[in-house]
Amino acid sequence: MELTKPILITGASGKTGQRVLAAVAKKGGVVRAFVRRPEASDLLKQIGAAEIAVGDLTDSDSLRRAMVGAGQVLHICPPMHPLEDAIAQTMIDLARAQSVERFVLYSVLHPILTDVPHHRRKLEAERYLVDSDLNYTILQPSRYMQHLVPIWKTVQSTGEHSMPFDVTACFSVVDLSDLAEATARIMTEPGHEGATYQLAGPQALSQNDMAGILTEVLGRPVRAVAKPLDDFRRDAVVAGFAAERIETMLLMNAHYDAHGLIGNCNVLRWILGREPTRFAEFVARELLAK
Repeated sequence: MELTKPILITGASGKTGQRVLAAVAKKGGVVRAFVRRPEASDLLKQIGAAEIAVGDLTDSDSLRRAMVGAGQVLHICPPMHPLEDAIAQTMIDLARAQSVERFVLYSVLHPILTDVPHHRRKLEAERYLVDSDLNYTILQPSRYMQHLVPIWKTVQSTGEHSMPFDVTACFSVVDLSDLAEATARIMTEPGHEGATYQLAGPQALSQNDMAGILTEVLGRPVRAVAKPLDDFRRDAVVAGFAAERIETMLLMNAHYDAHGLIGNCNVLRWILGREPTRFAEFVARELLAK
């Protein structure tokens, strides 16, 4: 894969974007980080960005300027953006007009879930990309193990692992660090053109399973609790989430409550060339070591 041209990464200042940016830069990619807030520039340069492009995903002119001279685009849309499908279509059109060599779309595991709005929007983006005649790669990550980070202090103080779905619903949770490493390989190594990759973790775990693992790791009891959706809504309002995003999260949680989110980790294992991180390993590395 030609690495002399910049790799444009959108959503670069977000949780996913920062880890992916650092991993791509470590693999030798010249990263052009697309950000909405100029104040994020210094941090992104510290973790590996060679260039900063300031703009807005809903502003096609700023996207066009950011794409000039780029060899590849890695599009990471902010979580549950209500215009995600339209933004992706605009970016794909711009990439085609500027003869970008490859467009990599950061999608989601099982975008076919039509009752989950942000999955549905990502599916529309995937369809548009496949039909664009661009060289492409589509990444479909599962739910992150990092869901534990914002509730970690509560888990430690209360002994409860509380999420807004049934404690028996299973998820193939995946470590964001593994996803970043896999994405960096995909962006900087040949052989991933025209591929759609399901990127799931190595264990299908329920909240009960995770609580059991946390009990072993911490050496004291942790129990799983299904957080009522009304409580989730209240906390989301207090946290300042937009009303549309809250409704999207509620629909997502209702689906996950009934079905979980299960995938297969064979592709991730193959890309990494090693065993993907297990949940207990993630907890020890990212939470207990700090």
